[in-house]
Amino acid sequence: MFEGQVHDPQVFIDALREFHAADEEQRGEIANALSDAIITKRIDLAAVRQELLDRGESELLDVLDRLIDLIEPYIKEGGDGE
Repeated sequence: MFEGQVHDPQVFIDALREFHAADEEQRGEIANALSDAIITKRIDLAAVRQELLDRGESELLDVLDRLIDLIEPYIKEGGDGE
């Protein structure tokens, strides 16, 4: 889904939207890709948040916040040791 570079916020938002729309059992792969992009700092979260705010997509902001809450320990570690 994401390949090694810093991602366009829109690509990340599209994946976040796909994650949100997916059934619980289908979310794993998408969640892993989103989490990896965040943990390895290949996405500018401020740009993603601003884009979602500008569009009034508070529901996706909530999804993003919940995902970040789940992976916060890994973010603080910078993804090392994984």
